[in-house]
Amino acid sequence: MSRLEDMVKDKQIISIVCNQWGDTGKGKFSDYFAANWADVIARGTGGNNAGHTVVINGKKRIFHLLPAGIIYDKEGKTNILGNGMVLDLKVLTEEMDELDKENIPYNNLMISDRANVILPHQIEKDQKKNKSQKKGGIGSTGRGIGPAYGDKILRHGVRVRDLFNRDMMAKRLEKAKGYYPDINIDDIISYIEPYAERIYPFVRNTIAEIHKFVNKGKKISLEGAQGLLLDIEFGTYPYVTSSSPSANGTASGVGLPGSIVETYGIAKFPYMTRVGGGPFPSELGEDISEIHCANDLDCDIFFEAKEYLGMDIDLSKIRKAQKEKNKVLLDKKEKEVVDYMRSNPEKVIGLIDSSCPFTQGVGIRMMGEEYGATTKRPRRTGWTDLVALKYAVGINGPNLILTKADVLGEAEEFRLCDGYNDGDNIVKTFDDDENFLRRITPKFSTYPGYQNITGETNYGNLPPSLKESIEYLESFTGGKVAMISTGPEPQQTIIR
Repeated sequence: MSRLEDMVKDKQIISIVCNQWGDTGKGKFSDYFAANWADVIARGTGGNNAGHTVVINGKKRIFHLLPAGIIYDKEGKTNILGNGMVLDLKVLTEEMDELDKENIPYNNLMISDRANVILPHQIEKDQKKNKSQKKGGIGSTGRGIGPAYGDKILRHGVRVRDLFNRDMMAKRLEKAKGYYPDINIDDIISYIEPYAERIYPFVRNTIAEIHKFVNKGKKISLEGAQGLLLDIEFGTYPYVTSSSPSANGTASGVGLPGSIVETYGIAKFPYMTRVGGGPFPSELGEDISEIHCANDLDCDIFFEAKEYLGMDIDLSKIRKAQKEKNKVLLDKKEKEVVDYMRSNPEKVIGLIDSSCPFTQGVGIRMMGEEYGATTKRPRRTGWTDLVALKYAVGINGPNLILTKADVLGEAEEFRLCDGYNDGDNIVKTFDDDENFLRRITPKFSTYPGYQNITGETNYGNLPPSLKESIEYLESFTGGKVAMISTGPEPQQTIIR
């Protein structure tokens, strides 16, 4: 029996969720379980605000809606977009087009007839009110996710099944006019009809289908999106997403009870990240970092490479390409920057070893290539917060997967946040209240750095300081580390 089979023996349904603020490497492990274990891969929360990156044989693929397991369709694996999702059909059909170009089939794709549809007026509303942190927004992706979920709760959202009943769709939109008085119902229907026609062959009652799979004994992997600290119920409200990416939310989003699911919560270690506004107790650079990253593309990978690594980059040319959405040029320039960072690790490590916390954070962002897969925004960086992780373990369960440990190889030292200083008190209990999280300061434990561990597959071979910190994490949080990622490729994984 392989180590993976031994780890998941007697399990029929697992979920891969994030125990932090998202962007923890769920794509790699969603792909890992899809390729090596699952018969069915299902996603039940969020929309195209997610960006799951999968690296296979050195090639990077980013999926915003389709589950990572879609590339195994030819092996007979079923991929499901569940009832709890909100779907931008333009984006979905574009992803299908990309698969067509690569001759990757998706015959076994199922799209829930109960999922809600994102419409242009919802995107417009989101971009006006929530996208820009400079204007007081929460730093959303501006893709209409929040308004679509809001309209769902208000009971005038359009569901996938409504797309094939013109009268019902018009009825839903007529109710929505109370909140969007300027919408033209005929224009919206005309806009959405071609996309509806494209997805029609894949629309199913996915709740009934997944129950059939359970009864047949099929192995099911649930693919999470975003993270527990962004959960509408458990996250740092109001700086949260609009769905529940907890273990239970991920399960209910496809029509399953959370009680029958074995959950694996992913956490970056020994650093973590956050995108968008909101409190981040262990952030390197604190308020300076939050403001810096709130500038979005003004402080993107190109700016930081020029400013902190001294690369010769014409930012005016980059900004023009971004304005014109010249993806070919931007991809080329981004590759040049990433190649430079990878070939000059000593320069980036020098930033991490700086005495300035903000500069340390920039270096970690560069070494980990922490720029949004969907938005390309710079991610805020800080040391892994064990207090917050203990909170997540209490909600999502004890099984943990650690990612990005390979990023900090060769740095002089690393830290873990294991308490909050609140006046004269040290607090070791997480509270999602913004006032509390803004008031406290982090307490850190410091560990010696370690050598490069990229590609390591044996836990016993890890450096002493890294093993010591992992064991401390387990004792502090009550979690149990089941897997450790040592690189982006699937085989660069330790199974304990």
